[in-house]
Amino acid sequence: MPKNNTIIDKSHSKKELLHIINYFNITTGLSQKNNKYEIATNLWDILSKTDYIHIPKDNKFLIENVQDLRLFLKNQNPKKKLSVKEKDNISFKTKKLNHYCINNFCIEISFFEDLIDVYDTASLISSHGDLPSVRKTIKALMDDPKKLYDIEPKISPEIMKEIHIKKKLKKRSSIYKCDVKHGHFVINFD
Repeated sequence: MPKNNTIIDKSHSKKELLHIINYFNITTGLSQKNNKYEIATNLWDILSKTDYIHIPKDNKFLIENVQDLRLFLKNQNPKKKLSVKEKDNISFKTKKLNHYCINNFCIEISFFEDLIDVYDTASLISSHGDLPSVRKTIKALMDDPKKLYDIEPKISPEIMKEIHIKKKLKKRSSIYKCDVKHGHFVINFD
């Protein structure tokens, strides 16, 4: 089998690639009979030569144009499930970082050798920003007074949209606001 020289990330499965082709109405002539390499190669060739794709109204991928689709396919599939071993590893590293943050960023009582080790671990887990524990821990780490550099968790567009909706739901509307005041009041009728 030839070496995979496509730019599409290998985390996208054959079934998902075919779904993307159908979802965005991309004419490829490919079907379930083709292997993943053929589908990925042909899809990338088509996307690199075109400037327009059909965007459905429901747009569940949150893709606005062909450049967004190329970027989506280049990056790791955000819906790819972590294996139990990978999730345990991420969870363990997150707990160690959280312990460091809870204990006032004290390296002496943490499970890390030095500050570089702390930030290397944080950089490693930041690619799993879809996990709430990772986002919370990295946010806490950014309050470290000895911060070496900023770290942003990588969050998929779907999760980012959910977070945005949750923030809107938490906001209170000031239209129907009622203030109740207690105490003695004097009302004069002149």
